[in-house]
Amino acid sequence: MKTRGLLVFDLDGTLFRGDRATVAAVREAFGNLGLAPPEAEEICSYFGRPIHEFHAWLRGIVPGRDIGEMLGWIERRETELVPLEGRLFPGVREMLERFKSEGFRLAICSNGRNPYARTVLESQGIAGFFEAVRLREIETENKTIMARDLLAAIPARPAVVIGDRRDDIDAGKANGALAIGCAYGYGPREEIAGADAIVETAGEIPDAVARLIAVL
Repeated sequence: MKTRGLLVFDLDGTLFRGDRATVAAVREAFGNLGLAPPEAEEICSYFGRPIHEFHAWLRGIVPGRDIGEMLGWIERRETELVPLEGRLFPGVREMLERFKSEGFRLAICSNGRNPYARTVLESQGIAGFFEAVRLREIETENKTIMARDLLAAIPARPAVVIGDRRDDIDAGKANGALAIGCAYGYGPREEIAGADAIVETAGEIPDAVARLIAVL
C-alpha cells in the first residue's frame, strides 16, 4: 500500500482522557500530607504542558516541602489508575484504524514520561498503531525538537502534527508540517488558534486531514 503521509499525535488531551486517573492521584497525594487538595480544573490545566511547569506549580502551593517524594507517589499512583480509570476520547480507536487502513504512518509526540505514557498506550490497546513514540525525558527538550526527530526518523510526507496545546501547533509549523488543533482537549481554545484546522471531536480528524492534504 502506498504511504499517504505521517501523522504525529499528542497523547493527553488528543487521544487519551487521563483526568480521572491523574486528578485522583494528585488529590490523594495532597490528602496524604494533610493538605486541602486542589480543584480538578486546576490540575487539568497542566495536562499536556511540560512536566517542569507542573513541578513548579506544586512547589508554589506546598512551599517549604521537598516535593520529590510527593511526585514519586503521584507517578506511581497515576500509573496504577490509568488502566482502571483512563479512557480514550470517543472515536479515537476508529480514527486510528481508519488511518492505518488508508496507509498513513503514525507516531506519538508527548510531554508525558515513562512509565505513564507507555502504560497509557498499552492499557488502552493502541500501542500497535504507532511505529515511533517520542517522549520528553529531559527539561531542555520541547515538542518542536521531538517532532523534528520523528519527522527525520519517518520520512513520509505530507506530515501533520495533531494536538490540543500551543506547543503542538508550534511544533508542526516550526518543522514545515501541517497542524490540527483539538478543541476537545485540555488546552484553552486560544492556544490552537494558529492551527491549519481545528476539530471539535476526535472523529473529525480524518476528514480534517483529508481536506488539508487534498490542497497540497
